Amino acid sequence: MRIRRMSWQRGSLRLKLILSVLVMTVPLIGMLLYNNFYAIDVVRGQVADSYKNMLTLYMKQIDSDLNDVDAYMNTMSGLSGFDLISLDAAESDTDYYSSKVYLFNKLNRDIAIYGSLSSFFVYAEKRQDFMDVSKSQQLTIEEKDRIQHYLTEQIESGSIPSGDPTQRWRYARIGKNNYLFDIVQTGNVYLGGLVSTDQLLEPLQSLQIGEGGTVLLANEQGEAITSTKLIDENDIKLHQGDGDYYLSGSDRKYLIVDSASVMGDFKLVAVIPDQQILDRLPYLQGIIWIITGGSLLFIPLGLYSIRQAILVPLNRLLLSMKRVRSGDWSNRVDMEQGVSEEFRILGDSFNAMMTEIDTLRVNVYEEQLNKQKEELQRLQLQVNPHFFLNSLNIVYNLAKVRNYELTMEMTRSLIYYFRYMFRSNTTFVPLKDELEHTRNYLRIQSLRFPDKLMWTLDVPDYLLHMPIPPLIIQSFVENSIKHAVTMDKLVRISMQIDLLDEDTGSRVNIVIQDTGKGFDAEVLRDLQAGRSIENERGEHTGIWNVQRRLKLLYGESVSIRFDNDPVSGGAAVFIIVPINPSMEETQ
Repeated sequence: MRIRRMSWQRGSLRLKLILSVLVMTVPLIGMLLYNNFYAIDVVRGQVADSYKNMLTLYMKQIDSDLNDVDAYMNTMSGLSGFDLISLDAAESDTDYYSSKVYLFNKLNRDIAIYGSLSSFFVYAEKRQDFMDVSKSQQLTIEEKDRIQHYLTEQIESGSIPSGDPTQRWRYARIGKNNYLFDIVQTGNVYLGGLVSTDQLLEPLQSLQIGEGGTVLLANEQGEAITSTKLIDENDIKLHQGDGDYYLSGSDRKYLIVDSASVMGDFKLVAVIPDQQILDRLPYLQGIIWIITGGSLLFIPLGLYSIRQAILVPLNRLLLSMKRVRSGDWSNRVDMEQGVSEEFRILGDSFNAMMTEIDTLRVNVYEEQLNKQKEELQRLQLQVNPHFFLNSLNIVYNLAKVRNYELTMEMTRSLIYYFRYMFRSNTTFVPLKDELEHTRNYLRIQSLRFPDKLMWTLDVPDYLLHMPIPPLIIQSFVENSIKHAVTMDKLVRISMQIDLLDEDTGSRVNIVIQDTGKGFDAEVLRDLQAGRSIENERGEHTGIWNVQRRLKLLYGESVSIRFDNDPVSGGAAVFIIVPINPSMEETQ
């Protein structure tokens, strides 16, 4: 059984001492920590409010620019926007290209008005013709091709923005660049605007975010649109916190402040190194940390002193008591030098008490052993009175007919039989002696049932000197003769003994079978369940006798099984005992 150390149960001395110390010190430390964290939170809040106001102001400017672009595109796509309508309604190539040239010149002239806009684009779905109007030298030919391919796919797949007109701007990563785009539709003609996110954030690069900080765009799902390297390296989460700001990051912590756009599903996010914010605190914060750290250092020292003076000796005493409760009666308390005199007296008293108890246990154990030996001797000396009277009757009848040879043989067998039976001081005998006794018994019974009894014995020579309790095999043979042998038919009794080599050790398997009528169903159930089946006439006393003796000698290491042979229908008994009973006998 595993002995646990002193528990933290309610009411234990350890818990009360530690709680007493903590009640005196924890409130003071708590006030210091609260003051420290409150100061940190105030500074963070002020910094966050400052950046929040800045981001909100600039986001309003971005939303205003995007709204102007939306207003222009809505005007172009409305009833007054004859340019898109004429492009959609053109039937001949001449009309179409004339309308396209006019629209290109108009968009190229008007794009300069919108500083944040990268380009306008027009897509005629009937002719699958794409036209873009970009600010000069801002986009490469390869980038324009990628943009054209992406936007064409969006239009043809029906993925153009729809719904709330104030949330139409969407984010897209095209090639290595990030864009915001919006599309309006007039018939089968689409007009859209494209804004580069780098161009949107360019005015914010001059802000003093701090070394390692940045300003970026993110979508509403917390995914960074720009400056993703800083976010990925520090495992920063861009989700919306419970308040106006929150901290995030793995190794380094960053203050996250954001402002959402009303024109699209994106927001401006400021990522500020938290360490630079805390550097703005006064030196009082360092003093508070020193006081707090000192308090946290002296509390363990005080608890350690209490532990060494009180809890360790008490724990030794409790562990010794638990070991005694688990069965280790030899355990004693060993108090080290320097232990308080009270604990030393308590330990000496415990050791003296355990010595007296151990002596008493030895005496009780020896008395139990003597009682067990007496019970074994009494069980071995039980003699079946019917067998004794029947044997005397056979001798009388043989003498009466003057069959002196059989009379002498019967008398000699009885002498050997009862000499073996009266071995009252023998717990184990060699297997060969038990088998010889069984042969004598069978010889006596063969005189009683002439030509009605046959037996076979199969045992290897190397097992003949194995120790076995006396009368084990003979008792089951006697039971077979008592319940199986009649004057009507021949009964065969077989005894087989062999060695079982198992992982847990070598054991001997003893099988005794007969060709009689076998066990009754009710009797077999009781035997297999280990219940006593002795009736008012004392039947099956021999079986109970053997079971009782084997349990006393071997304990749980013995196995007895009863069954009826499926071929002959006779009774079968299977006994498995250890090959070396010395350990079991000692136990």
